Amino acid sequence: MNSLTPEQQARVTATLRPQEELLWVGKPIATAPTAQKPTGLLAGLRAIFCAKPRQTATDAPLYLLTAKRAVVLPVNGEALEWPLMLGMIQKYEEQPDGSGDVIFDHDYDERTETRTPRGFLRVAEADRVRMLVSSAADAAYNASPWSV
Repeated sequence: MNSLTPEQQARVTATLRPQEELLWVGKPIATAPTAQKPTGLLAGLRAIFCAKPRQTATDAPLYLLTAKRAVVLPVNGEALEWPLMLGMIQKYEEQPDGSGDVIFDHDYDERTETRTPRGFLRVAEADRVRMLVSSAADAAYNASPWSV
């Protein structure tokens, strides 16, 4: 938790349940600017009215992996959590730089008919994070009374 601010460390600690083991904590990496930016009046208007403010380190969600669950702590709003189980990773995407997404499910917006991935998004060392989630899910299953 060294790269976290004291406020972020407090949020992580407050999220943990009694005797819950924290296996990994992370945040999304900053997205690199695109190599080619659109120009012209329409591009300027789009930048003024449609651009999302750039995410800073303090307003990024936090990602937690414990021995029992995966948690996304947004800056505002309710935490999202998934109990660890076999096959919980629905999709995995890795970029050439090693960053990527470990997706657990999707949020579907009926109004716009769009699916938004949910999980550990834009993480550095995505393959390592995927392996941590898979290993933790295997361990949780093997420790459960349902394993044979």
